Amino acid sequence: MGYLHFDKDKVMTASNGILIQGVLWLIFWLGPAFFLFREDSRWGHNFAIPLAFITVGMSYHFRMISCQFVAVIAAFLIVPTLLAFWPWYIGTIIEAGLLITVLVLYFIEKRRETELLNPNRRLKIWLKMHLMTFAYIGLAHMALTFFLVRWSNPDPFTDYLPVEHEVSTTIFNGMLFVLVPLAILERFVKKTGGVEVQKAGFIWAMLMIIIPLLSINLTGQ
Repeated sequence: MGYLHFDKDKVMTASNGILIQGVLWLIFWLGPAFFLFREDSRWGHNFAIPLAFITVGMSYHFRMISCQFVAVIAAFLIVPTLLAFWPWYIGTIIEAGLLITVLVLYFIEKRRETELLNPNRRLKIWLKMHLMTFAYIGLAHMALTFFLVRWSNPDPFTDYLPVEHEVSTTIFNGMLFVLVPLAILERFVKKTGGVEVQKAGFIWAMLMIIIPLLSINLTGQ
């Protein structure tokens, strides 16, 4: 049964946690929560943002500069979506386009001997080291935007976004402040203080799914 071997060290990573978050988030809003979108289309930003999470989580594994550069763009474009610069469908189209772009670039890159973006050696090493860090920091801006801007002053954004003070939303955004450092750290450190950073990041990402869902069931929000 060796062919069924489960390599937890490769699966249990913060990057995979982010990827799973994006997939389940999208499924949740296309399924059980879709009635909220039918009642108020402003909830449609919950289609755009998980696509960015999927793009970032997937790009970590692709390793190519072109893919990870697009992931950085996808992550930071969460900010204008959550600041109501455009309606939900524009944000969703943009994020879907970036996800498709990453997939196309990956299959193109696989056929090449050198990467599409192939700068000098020093810059190439720097980009491969830091692009995913920038992507994770981009995701953190979701929480920063929520707490520093929209939480205390939601009125300017109500044309394209609903007021979001739900307990589940607040918990998820708060926990994101911990996930991002874990995701960055796991790329450079395996253990710190006896804690396996990759597994800790994955478990934290899963708790970010479980705890908000429990909150919805217990408090209704």
